Amino acid sequence: MRTLSCTAAMALMLVPGLAMAKKQVQDSGSGCLQNLSVTGGFTTGKQFLASTDHEGVGYAEAFRKTVAAIEAEGMVSISPNERTGYIAAENPVRGGGGSTVPLRTTVRRQDDGSIRVEVRFSIKGGQMTSNKAVGEGMCKIADAASL
Repeated sequence: MRTLSCTAAMALMLVPGLAMAKKQVQDSGSGCLQNLSVTGGFTTGKQFLASTDHEGVGYAEAFRKTVAAIEAEGMVSISPNERTGYIAAENPVRGGGGSTVPLRTTVRRQDDGSIRVEVRFSIKGGQMTSNKAVGEGMCKIADAASL
């Protein structure tokens, strides 16, 4: 009886996780999700890179909107430097006892006049996350300059 109760309780805890895993990631049409790069693995850690090019938007506006998107994603210790185009931030780890993982973003003018926003995110070995969920959050940041 005790085993059956524990099994039922564990199944109920897993159901929401399984439902979330099947949730479709929304693509903004920018191509960001298709360009998402993921390297590494569970034991070595993972590095994520996403980028979007923006046309018809000024640098200052793109930078401001990118910083706002980083804030909206719940990052902490955000340190923007508009002169260099570099934005350092930290993502709090759920259940991590206050630990964080780095999110690094650059906003740069390209030779053709467009603005490229690149977002880099790294997790340490032994940490797990969904590539799709990370990609969706990173693309919200990378796409923000055109919204």
